[in-house]
Amino acid sequence: MAATPETLRPEVPQIKEINNEAEFPAEKLQNAGVQVQQVVKTFKAQVKDDKGQPVIQTPPTQVITVTPPADDTTLTTWSKGSISSSLTWLGAFWIRVVKKAFHLGWKVEGNDQQNVS
Repeated sequence: MAATPETLRPEVPQIKEINNEAEFPAEKLQNAGVQVQQVVKTFKAQVKDDKGQPVIQTPPTQVITVTPPADDTTLTTWSKGSISSSLTWLGAFWIRVVKKAFHLGWKVEGNDQQNVS
């Protein structure tokens, strides 16, 4: 037996995976004024095991269409206003949505029959 008690090892924290992808339900996007158009696409290549059974089944993807309330120059003008104006925050919100749409590959439509992308 040792003269001093053994020191306890600190517990190793459990690693927890965090999903950083945001999910946007179609109903919430439609309530926010975003036009949502779903296009069904299927994944053509299937991975099969040794017995010929499919290993994975891929879900159909959605194509989301974003229609801002104004053109990009108007949104930029709105976003550079006073911080106490709600129009400033509306412009900043739509600029973020358009940037996110470009990043995620969503379809962005202009309000005046002119495509932004």
